[in-house]
Amino acid sequence: MSRKRPILIQTAEPRRDDPRARFLIEMARALGTYGVAAHRLEDAIQDAAALLGIRAQIFSTPTSVFVSTELKGKRETMLSRVDPHGPDLSKIVALDEILRRVADHSVTPARGTRMLKRIVRRPPAYGPSLHILAAAIASAGVCRFFGGGVREIIVAGLIGVAVGFLGTVASKQRHAARLLEFLAGAVAAVLASVATTVAGPISIELTMIAGLIALMPGMSITTAMAELATRNLVSGTARFVGAVTVVLSIGFGVAAGQALALHLPGGQDAPAVVLPEWTEVLAACLAPFAFLILFNARPRDGLVLLPAGVLSFVFSRMATGAMGTEFGVCATAAVVGIAGNLYARWRNRPAQVIILPGLLMMVPGSLSFRSFESFLSNDTVGGTQAAFRVLVIAVALVVGLLLANVAAAPRRSL
Repeated sequence: MSRKRPILIQTAEPRRDDPRARFLIEMARALGTYGVAAHRLEDAIQDAAALLGIRAQIFSTPTSVFVSTELKGKRETMLSRVDPHGPDLSKIVALDEILRRVADHSVTPARGTRMLKRIVRRPPAYGPSLHILAAAIASAGVCRFFGGGVREIIVAGLIGVAVGFLGTVASKQRHAARLLEFLAGAVAAVLASVATTVAGPISIELTMIAGLIALMPGMSITTAMAELATRNLVSGTARFVGAVTVVLSIGFGVAAGQALALHLPGGQDAPAVVLPEWTEVLAACLAPFAFLILFNARPRDGLVLLPAGVLSFVFSRMATGAMGTEFGVCATAAVVGIAGNLYARWRNRPAQVIILPGLLMMVPGSLSFRSFESFLSNDTVGGTQAAFRVLVIAVALVVGLLLANVAAAPRRSL
């Protein structure tokens, strides 16, 4: 009987990554995690690679990033998964600072990698309680922008509290996080219906949409259209499908909540009572404070973030009144984009500090929900028209931002 010879497995010492390549892949993943669009991310990493003396190709999607480098005649490709968390302006500003310092050789790539990892591990700038409060303020403010009365504003704020609390709980449990949109939609529908027993007749649909505004993927839709416009087809398509999935999840949750609400007290629907115009101005001044917290912006960035939100609101009202919704949105986006690019030149900071809050009140998230709700109500024509309008407004925003880049060309990628 012959004995089998043992199989010898030859092992080699793992290759040590070039610190510059490791820094590029870690930075790309971090920027993707905090919502930087594909074209901005790829341009920023490409510029940094050139300054570090590396020939590199970058490819990013909402959930992954590839960095291919050529060092000493050898080409290697690194892949990193991305877990998108949404915009975090304080971390984007900090990452941008590290990227600039490494690119100008004042910090070594190895040290830069350690610094950015510390930033990624850093807890959010604001605690859960402030995030819940911010969600309530944002919902109440948006409710006023949509024409809500006192009752609708109060109920929308309470729904915002519930949605913010669900988001805080879900952030600690991976499986619960995947059901956040569905659960939030169901809770919003039930609360909006039951609240009529206490608050009296309210516009239930308006209240639900305003209460859920923090979860509406309007910014994701706009970012997706920007990526498609800049020929980042894979990333744009993936992000757009992801946004549609969020809308479907919210809509299905609302449908489930409405079915449950039929067996509960309440449910009396009525048009909202129109409030004086000065209340809309007040809401426009308060809403940016909520954005400051929801975007985890630094308090000192509030000196530019808050005026940007008010400027966007005032100019959009004037522009849409004079030119219509689509062209008014395009003109407002152009003004916001120019302001962001000029700020980036002046302060050497990411333009997103101005652009994100400036665009938030114009993004078509609520329209996408109205479209899905029309389909649920068997209003195919109304749903199709609303869906088409979502795309038109998103394209108008993107065209405005592209015009801004022509009028005031940005000197930096972020």
